[in-house]
Amino acid sequence: MTRHMRIPIAMAVLLTTVISCSDSARQEELAELRRQRRSRLTQFASVQNAIRRVQVQALEEPGVRAAQEAFNAELRAAVLRDDPATVELLDRALAVGRDLQDLATPILVQQGEEDPRPVEPEERAAVAAELAEVERSLRPVIDRGFQDPVVAQAFATLRDSVVAAMLRIEPGTQRSIDLMAELETQVAEIDAEIARLSE
Repeated sequence: MTRHMRIPIAMAVLLTTVISCSDSARQEELAELRRQRRSRLTQFASVQNAIRRVQVQALEEPGVRAAQEAFNAELRAAVLRDDPATVELLDRALAVGRDLQDLATPILVQQGEEDPRPVEPEERAAVAAELAEVERSLRPVIDRGFQDPVVAQAFATLRDSVVAAMLRIEPGTQRSIDLMAELETQVAEIDAEIARLSE
């Protein structure tokens, strides 16, 4: 083999090594980003759980319920236009979400009485897991739905209604709301970076 033939082979080996190292570094970076994402979501859930009682009360207010129904109707209409086959899945997500909220909301009983529907932690976890699975399947469809200005506006109205109601019920929740918004922003930035590295 001549010297001229060896150079391209050597370069090919070098390039393969560089590409391999680059891919390994990218995988490590993706793993770290996913770890950070899980950490932010865990923080979000912790903050949300701390103000769950106020959220539940806010969601029961007539104005908030009307805004929620309007948003659900607009999202359902957008999903129906985009992918009619997934409407059933959307309805399932809404039903499971209500089930989870019911399981997480204690029933007020008279002193000395027991909660008539005691729920084991395993049952709540199973319902939460089902909701997470349905939401994963729906995520691309919902993302497209939110590109509809009407859906986006309905969601903004719902969000503002919930926040206003929560602050009326418990003004001290503003700090938690601000932290949740910051964590949402961080997760969105991490998602964008994950998408870029996954291309």
